[in-house]
Amino acid sequence: MAVRTIAICLAFLTLTGGAQAADAPRGKSAFLKSLVIPGWGQYELGQRNTALSFIGAELAMIGGMLSVQAYGRSTRDDYEALAVAHAGVKGDHGHDFYVDVGNWMNVDLYNERRLRDRDYDALYTSSTDRWAWDTEEHRAEMENVRVKSDRAFNSIIYFVGGIVLNHVASAIHAGRSSVRLRAKSQTSTTDAWRLHVQPCTDGPGCSFILSLRF
Repeated sequence: MAVRTIAICLAFLTLTGGAQAADAPRGKSAFLKSLVIPGWGQYELGQRNTALSFIGAELAMIGGMLSVQAYGRSTRDDYEALAVAHAGVKGDHGHDFYVDVGNWMNVDLYNERRLRDRDYDALYTSSTDRWAWDTEEHRAEMENVRVKSDRAFNSIIYFVGGIVLNHVASAIHAGRSSVRLRAKSQTSTTDAWRLHVQPCTDGPGCSFILSLRF
């Protein structure tokens, strides 16, 4: 009888140790999952509200980033259209060209300034690089729209930074939560199970008593 009791106890301890060993990587797993998708690790740990908070923040920032990007593209199309309609711009040009178009009434005034500064590399000499505004008001309007477009594109970096920060914060929170839950589970298991050894009253030897408190 004593031998059987010992065998049962050893089997129980082996299963407990195996469960703890299998549970050991949970912290790293939760960390990595939330690093990839914010809230994933919290969701698998049963922290549904926290998971929804991280996921909600992620969706809000992605939505904001896409919105300002769309606004930047829309206003870029608007100021390019103004330059074509009121300054006679032709062909495809880069951003720096439109900055100059928005700051100078015509290409001749711009080139004169570059010649005085001896900045010959910045001269516009191609026939497709010419412009001349019909009114100062239209030039100012185009420049104002261009500034709005640039600000929209520049703000994207803040949304990207927020998204990265959300991933890192969610991963750290999930890792710490997993460690706390695992420690609490191990403490509860240790307190619940008790192994008692007592001498046998009806003969030589001793007996093992395994008790569970709940």
